[in-house]
Amino acid sequence: MEHKGIRWGYVFLRAPGVLSGEDREKLMTTAVEMYLSGEEERDVDSVGFQGRVYTERRFEMLGEFGGQRFDVELETAQGRDTGTFLVNEQTTGFSGGGFSRN
Repeated sequence: MEHKGIRWGYVFLRAPGVLSGEDREKLMTTAVEMYLSGEEERDVDSVGFQGRVYTERRFEMLGEFGGQRFDVELETAQGRDTGTFLVNEQTTGFSGGGFSRN
């Protein structure tokens, strides 16, 4: 089901506190692009970090929300760190995830 032809959902993020808001947004955007295109791994870099985002196509739950899990491994000025994303699509996409009737 699509609402006006647009796919939509939620992204939940756990990332290092040393990242700027812009860097967090870049990582979340990368995870969503990978989800939409079916990619399994992508290198990422910015002024504050470099690393990779990857997925093993696992579905995980966060409270009542579930989604495909993406992980990130980063090298920052403060050292190595990791992050995790859940991408939850509310419209039916290629993965056949849950959908909203809105």
